[in-house]
Amino acid sequence: MHALSTLTSLGVALLAFIGAANAAPTPASSSTCTIAKASDVSGCLSSTNIVIQGPFTVPAETKLDLSGLKSGTTVTVKGTITWAKSSSLTKDDFLFTLGGSKITFDGTGATFHGNGQLYWDTQGANGGVKKPKFFKVLTTGGSTIKGITIKNSPIHIFSIGGSDTTLDHITVDNTDGDKLSGGKTLGHNTDAFDVSATGITIQNSNVQNQDDCLAVNKGSNIKFLSNNCSGGHGISIGSIDSGKTVDGVTVQGCTISNSDNGVRIKTVYKATGGYVKNVSYKDITLSGIKKTTRTARRPVPPTGGIPISALTLSNIHGTMASGSKYSTYILCAACSGFTFSGINITPKKSSCTGVSSSLAGC
Repeated sequence: MHALSTLTSLGVALLAFIGAANAAPTPASSSTCTIAKASDVSGCLSSTNIVIQGPFTVPAETKLDLSGLKSGTTVTVKGTITWAKSSSLTKDDFLFTLGGSKITFDGTGATFHGNGQLYWDTQGANGGVKKPKFFKVLTTGGSTIKGITIKNSPIHIFSIGGSDTTLDHITVDNTDGDKLSGGKTLGHNTDAFDVSATGITIQNSNVQNQDDCLAVNKGSNIKFLSNNCSGGHGISIGSIDSGKTVDGVTVQGCTISNSDNGVRIKTVYKATGGYVKNVSYKDITLSGIKKTTRTARRPVPPTGGIPISALTLSNIHGTMASGSKYSTYILCAACSGFTFSGINITPKKSSCTGVSSSLAGC
């Protein structure tokens, strides 16, 4: 993790197709193509109606790349798709990639299983066994990704680029990564939604993981609505590094439980040239927050670091876990336009530097 200069925080019906094991993908109609094994993918990319038909296992060292889809393509997933453990794929690789304009990806009732339990060693992306990320999103133009369950991702689950995409009713289940080894969870760096994009909405989703439920690294017009986050590091913006900007994030109607942190903004120590502004956290319910709803690791740099402005927190309520340190922690060098109201977190203990001591929650 980067050191921080500023941190603010308060989660089958078969188609008309039965193929032999080595058969080529067979369209059920002139516009429908079925992927029943990994090698079928290339033959289906020209179709605008694709069915990924499980169950099947993607061989080791193999990635499914659907990044070149035609505009308006519908992808439907059925059954369980399991990725065999790889030894050469790294954190720069993605087990599954989806891209194109006006894409509809419907995984309702289906599961992508990453076999993370075969990789986890408490080190995540920081060392140990090589581990791939799971689902890279490059969709644009009003695309929708819905319904899919992601089970046991090796590390980061959704890495979201592209633009103008809604993710709806997603389930991230990395519960098995909660098992301990040497006092640490086996799963690590299992961020659910890493966003570096514009016009992204994530809603009605459930997450159980061991890192950030949401991490906005850069972008604008990002909405995180009615989601449930458990077991990880809470809902975050950052860490924001030099030259990175965030403008317009709304987090509303979410619950965060049994997590290290609640809601927070974090920036890289001595980073310059970026900013965070127009961020709203509203109607957030907390329970069992273990550390703080914010954490700082280094002093604020004398140059001021990344500015944070126009931050609104409204109706943030709930409880801290026994032994937690702060219900509110603010360490700011360049912060302005903070508006907090309806902050009711118990037990209350605060540390607020660089903002008015009269700010609600301080």
